[in-house]
Amino acid sequence: MTEFEKQFDLDAAIAGAPWFKGLSSLEVSALVDAAKIRSYKADDYIYTLGDPSAEVYLVLAGRVRLTLTSSLGQEFALTDMEDNYWFGESAIVDDAARIFEAQAQSDTVVLAIPRKAVIKVCELNPVVYKNLFAQAIERSRGVYTLLAGLAFYPLRARLAGRMLVLIEEHGIETDKGVLIDIKLSQNDFARLSLGSRQRINKIFREWNETQIVVQESDHYCVRDIDALTNETTLQDID
Repeated sequence: MTEFEKQFDLDAAIAGAPWFKGLSSLEVSALVDAAKIRSYKADDYIYTLGDPSAEVYLVLAGRVRLTLTSSLGQEFALTDMEDNYWFGESAIVDDAARIFEAQAQSDTVVLAIPRKAVIKVCELNPVVYKNLFAQAIERSRGVYTLLAGLAFYPLRARLAGRMLVLIEEHGIETDKGVLIDIKLSQNDFARLSLGSRQRINKIFREWNETQIVVQESDHYCVRDIDALTNETTLQDID
């Protein structure tokens, strides 16, 4: 048993996954036996655009960003995935080329399960397909909401919305406000909000002047959540 296997309870991780609810202990064990634990350094890619869909993944530790990349090199960060987040499910359907890139944002450990092993279990217990369908619907709702923001809302509102989501996921209450306990650069926010770094910088400068959001070392602190929420409007004053 490797050090990683001693550190993580793979049986519990797979049995507790939304995809694999209802599997027998023998079916869970089959997935554990086929799985591999891999570690990545920050900025390493788990897979890139065009790679074959050969595995499904679970983030055991760290953070992975799922990104859309254009032929001109433009990037839009679809989501950041952390502990207990499963991804790469298109591999269960076929081995078509990946249309997203998955990149480690920090030192990261993932569990990788070959598509053949998952398909074999699916054939034995079709409940997995039902589980996958249910989560696909849930995730598609999030994507539609994101697309609506891109289509109808200005950059200031999109950035404020991303900040509010980060508060929910990483916010820590302090005597100065809510600290977002994750390191993100303005380039990161540009990718997350589909804007230029220059415009992101301008918005953060204005928020700093009005004490809505201030930067503290490598982190951002939201001092006025109500004011930030008010920024999620259709009005664009950039």
